[in-house]
Formats: sequence, C-alpha cells, structure tokens
Amino acid sequence: MESRMPLIVRLLIVLVLYLLQGVVLGLLDVVSIYLASFGATWKQQGTLSFIMYPFSLKLLWAPLIDVYYIQRFGRHQTWLVPIQVLLGSILIVLSFFFESLLVRLRITELTVIFFFIVFLTATQDICVDGWGLTLFASSNVVWQAISQMIGQPLGGFIGSPIFLIFESANMTNKYIRQPLGIIDQPFGLFTLGQFVRFWGVVYLIAVCVISVLFRERQHASSDDHPKQTKVHLKLFETYMYILRLFKKKCFREVTFIIVASHIGFAASSSMTFLTLLR
Repeated sequence: MESRMPLIVRLLIVLVLYLLQGVVLGLLDVVSIYLASFGATWKQQGTLSFIMYPFSLKLLWAPLIDVYYIQRFGRHQTWLVPIQVLLGSILIVLSFFFESLLVRLRITELTVIFFFIVFLTATQDICVDGWGLTLFASSNVVWQAISQMIGQPLGGFIGSPIFLIFESANMTNKYIRQPLGIIDQPFGLFTLGQFVRFWGVVYLIAVCVISVLFRERQHASSDDHPKQTKVHLKLFETYMYILRLFKKKCFREVTFIIVASHIGFAASSSMTFLTLLR
C-alpha cells in the first residue's frame, strides 16, 4: 500500500537510501586505492574483489524478503530497519580501526568485513527496490528508477572522488585554505575514519526518520496470516518460477551474453586504474 506522504517526501527518502548505498560502494574503490598506495599485491587485490559477489548473487535470497516479514512492521521495513541499523553500527565501529587495517594490509579481515557490508547493502537494495515500487505505485513507478539512477551514482561520487579530494592535504590547502586565508595544514578536512564514522551516523539518522515518517499498513486478511506450510510453499514456488526462466532458450542466451561480455574486459577495467595509480 502506498504511503500517504507527499510525493516529494517519498522521493527524497528513496533517493537518500540509494545515495547511502552508493557511498558504501564508493568506499570500496577507496579501499583498493589505499591498498595500492600501501603496496598491496595483485593477489591481495584479487582476494578483496570477492566482496562484490553478494550483489551478483542477491537473487538467491531476494524471495526470502518478500515471503518472510513481521506483519506489524510491514514487508519492507521488517528488513530495511535492522539492516540500516547494522550498517550504521558496523561503519561506526569500523571507523576506529579502518586505517590501521589498511596500513597493515590485513586483507583477510578487510575482505570478511566488507563482504558482510556488501551483503547487507545488497539486501538493502532488494528492500529499497521493492519498497520504491510500492511507494510510487499510484503515481508513477518511474520515480523509483530515477531515484536509483541519481542516488547510487551520486553516493559513489561522494564516497570516492569527493572523499579523496577533501582528504588530501594538498587539494584542501590549495583550493580551500589558501583562498580563505587559512594557514596550510599537513592534513585534509577529515580523515578516512572520520568520513566513515560520519556516514555511519547518517545511516542511523536515516533509519530513525524512516521509522517515524513511514508506516506500512497491511490489510488484514487470511492471506496476510498464512500458515507456516503455506509460506514455505510460496517460497518454494518463487524459486521454481526462477528456475523455469532458465528453461527458456532466449533467457539462457541473454544470460550468457551478459556474463560473457565482461570476460574480455575484466582485467583491463579493474587493473588499468590501479596500474596508473602506481
């Protein structure tokens, strides 16, 4: 059921949620850049690249989000709220020893931490996609796609290029401190830890706003309170529908094209930037 909130409010909330996803994904690029500057090998960079797999495999657990939820909180907020709290808390805790892990090249620890962060972010993406379609159902569902197209790239821009610019002492001195007549300093406007901590707090603020502004109301019916066996049947049927798609030749061909099209460019696209950085 669509919220009674004004369209602009719904649009801003969904846009912010996608922006937060983009910031986290932008931080992943920053991690690779930091590791390269600290002398990480290609093997270590390759190990870290496993953290992006949850986004590729999120179809495997997406049906769980639609089937299992707490009626009192609604289908999407049941998952979205705890995920936001977890992500915000993890970022805040991580901010206190993030730079230490990078300097010491603790690849295993970084991979485990960010794999879980990306897993939560991918699950959040599933929730926001579904919730966005619900919020804009009676107005125009294209707003959900527009919010995603604007929010994620903008968040990635903030989490990577913008952060690197203002974290740099040289850039900050030249373009901010000197024009304002402020004495040059050997550091930027903020550190990596402060930046991550700030966005962890933003995550927690966002979840508080969502909890206050939006109340998903579900109509009570016999289908709203299914028996446990019926829920399992629905989940099983959902996965069966997905498997049936792969029986279609056109679907298999498109899947093969999408997967195979990146093989020839995978190495150059992921290694060229880091090579130039070195």
